[in-house]
Amino acid sequence: MFQSATAIRRRSLVLVTLLLGAAPLVAAPPVVAESASHAAKRWAGYEIPRTGGAAGGWIGGYRVGDTPIFLITPTREPNRQGYQRARRVGDLDGRRGATRADTKRAAWILSKYGGYRDATQAAAVDASVYAVLVGGPWSTTGVRGARRIHETPDSATVLRFARIMLNQSRLHAGQYRARVKATNADAGGTIEATVTVTDGHGRPAAGLPVTVTADAVAVEAVTGDNGKAVTRFAVSQPGSHRITATVRQVPEHRLHLRLPVRQGQAAAAEGGVRRTLVASTRAAVRGAQALGLQASPGTILVGSATRVTASVTGDGTRRSAAGTLYGPFGSVSAAQCAGPAVGTVKQVVSADGAYALPALTPASSGYYVWRVAVDGTPTALPVAACGAVTTVKAVATVRVTAQNSEMREPGIAKVEVGLSGLPRFPAVDVTLNVFGPYVTPEELTAANCSGAIAESTTQKMNGDDTVTLSPYIDQADRWYALQATVPPGELRQGSQSACAAPGTVLHVS
Repeated sequence: MFQSATAIRRRSLVLVTLLLGAAPLVAAPPVVAESASHAAKRWAGYEIPRTGGAAGGWIGGYRVGDTPIFLITPTREPNRQGYQRARRVGDLDGRRGATRADTKRAAWILSKYGGYRDATQAAAVDASVYAVLVGGPWSTTGVRGARRIHETPDSATVLRFARIMLNQSRLHAGQYRARVKATNADAGGTIEATVTVTDGHGRPAAGLPVTVTADAVAVEAVTGDNGKAVTRFAVSQPGSHRITATVRQVPEHRLHLRLPVRQGQAAAAEGGVRRTLVASTRAAVRGAQALGLQASPGTILVGSATRVTASVTGDGTRRSAAGTLYGPFGSVSAAQCAGPAVGTVKQVVSADGAYALPALTPASSGYYVWRVAVDGTPTALPVAACGAVTTVKAVATVRVTAQNSEMREPGIAKVEVGLSGLPRFPAVDVTLNVFGPYVTPEELTAANCSGAIAESTTQKMNGDDTVTLSPYIDQADRWYALQATVPPGELRQGSQSACAAPGTVLHVS
């Protein structure tokens, strides 16, 4: 029986209002498909005159159990024996009429609008599906299609709805896609995850509910007019975090086809079937690395090598550590990781542990300090440290040459003392000792510059300098050994000239 015209117009007015708003038609809620075969019953639509074919007697949707279905073969016999289980079909075979594009459009209309129980909307879905899949006389302007619409109590609204469905299916039908992008962050910061959903033509898909999950925390959102939903998560732990977006109520791009149990009877497709899309990505959250430095060894001589040992704690990812040795500086307090540098060395680090970087060799005395910088990774912040002071001591070379090694009588000797290997400044004390007297050269050699000192003279000298000293020798017929000594200092090693070497012995005859 036909519904009253007043009730139809009232409901049509509500749907027209929706047409003028954000949602042109009422989209279908998700529908659970029946697993068993059942005969169809009328669900939502209008009774129209019978024609003997499947398209006669009713315009609208049927139901199998709780699942709405719509006929797709208007010229077949009415279905009396029921339907097989649903199968997903992406192409009804264009050689016989409906192309792959037509199949997608029909699937989109059925999915988007075929699950809402309203007589006018269901009639428009029925008419639209015939128009897309069969066409010709079954289009909305064709003889049969237009007649079926005209036979409804509110044909103008049914036609208007059908045209909207057909136009929108041209714009949006096809496989929807979802992707999620997430910003990286530092521990204690915020990850921003953006979910983008596009329709079958790559246009933004608005109004779809989205659940974004990160570290077991779920945030609900809805895609806007730009097809995007933006969510944010506070993160405290460094590492790689999986971000998963679940998009629900997505229109289907395949027909959920129900073939008849009996051949020759009408086939149908389910309405209101929606898909769920899942997309995921990873966001890197960077945490702090720890870095400790130790010079090895802490004190060296000029010309020797020194290195730094870096104790690294990070995320275990292979990365580079670069060490630069700065100096020389005149004091520990003045040492800083800036200014002149000996050089830079590198070492690959990964697991937590101590890494000895390649050695460098300072060319002059002074205080040196290491700076080590460890690269960052997607999950670790870069880190640098300045420290590990290395003391480099100069090695003084002192030589003695007697200018009058054979003296005929006691008196003033002339001894040249040379100093090298030290900086020009500051001046250092150089002491010339005259060991003896010895009766024979053999006794002098055996003593090896030890024992009695006949004369001792101290002179301030700058590095790389030569002076002549004049010790007094007071005994004749004796032998004397000459030796110059530089005492050790904060930035130098103590040193002595050779003992009993040629040119370092005096003989008073």
